[in-house]
Parts: sequence; structure tokens; C-alpha cells
Amino acid sequence: MVEDRIRNIENRVKSSANLPEAAKSELLELLDSMRAELQGVKKEHLERAEGSAGAARTHGESLDDALGGLGETVTELEAMHPRLAELANRLAVALANMGI
Repeated sequence: MVEDRIRNIENRVKSSANLPEAAKSELLELLDSMRAELQGVKKEHLERAEGSAGAARTHGESLDDALGGLGETVTELEAMHPRLAELANRLAVALANMGI
């Protein structure tokens, strides 16, 4: 699922006529780095993080409980894979700075 999201972002970046080539290159480089870093992440860690995102819908939890659980999962993932967390943050900041 994470790879699908990366691929989706990658396809959108490549096909965007509104992004300057420098911005496209920066984003594509970050996505490649994330993809490489994901090689070292255990599948169960990713599954747990993805599962936490949908917990409110699946288990009828309140939004606050679901967000708390997601926050804990993100904190654990950051502790175990700091480089991946850094790359994800850089990607989010780059997209935000571009107004995306």
C-alpha cells in the first residue's frame, strides 16, 4: 500500500504540467530515497501504521482515540526508522511549500 501511494505521487508529479522541472526533480529524488529506505522497514511495521490510519472506521473508535493510536504508531515508526521519517517530512514540506 505504501508503494502504491509512492507510485501514485510519482505519476502525478511526472504528469504535472504546472510544476517546474527543478521541483519535479526534487520530488522524484525524495520519492526514490523513500522507496530505497522502505526496503529496510519490516512489513509488519508498515501494516500497523497503515492499519492505525483506518482504525476509527474499522473499529468504531472515536476520532480522538484513532488519532492517538496513529500518533503512537508514528512515534514508534520514527524511533525505529528515523531516516524514513525524515524523508517523509521533507516530502510533506516540499509539497506544502509548492502549495500542494
